[in-house]
Amino acid sequence: MSDNHGQSTASWTGTILILVGSLLICLGMVWSMSWMWIAGIVVTVGGIVAWIALEKAGKGAKGFKSASHG
Repeated sequence: MSDNHGQSTASWTGTILILVGSLLICLGMVWSMSWMWIAGIVVTVGGIVAWIALEKAGKGAKGFKSASHG
């Protein structure tokens, strides 16, 4: 099991973007603003893409190296 408990650049970036996108989708639906929920979908998909890209770039949990493990 990983010592970082999911606290990686990839996971934080992806999670924050997905949460912001979800908020935009919800507010766009409530306020009947189609541009806002479409922007939310774009941000959410961007968060997923960023998460995967950062994982592949070594910024994810598998790329994590703590000082004690050298």
